[in-house]
Amino acid sequence: MGVELTEDAVGKAVTTDEGQEIGTVAEVGDGHIYVDMAGEGDTEHDRDIDATEIAEITDDEVIIAEPESR
Repeated sequence: MGVELTEDAVGKAVTTDEGQEIGTVAEVGDGHIYVDMAGEGDTEHDRDIDATEIAEITDDEVIIAEPESR
């Protein structure tokens, strides 16, 4: 089961479950959020995150669960 994605997520900060901010939600669509990464100057969205990767959506941020592959 995942979170419900709505246009309300646009503009929220995207952080990992460890608290690292990675960007801002630029667009929501088809079970994904499209993220503009912090520090990137590209005009297109930098990262596509599936709803299954989202741990929680709060009033201020979208928290993603990063895989433990370090």
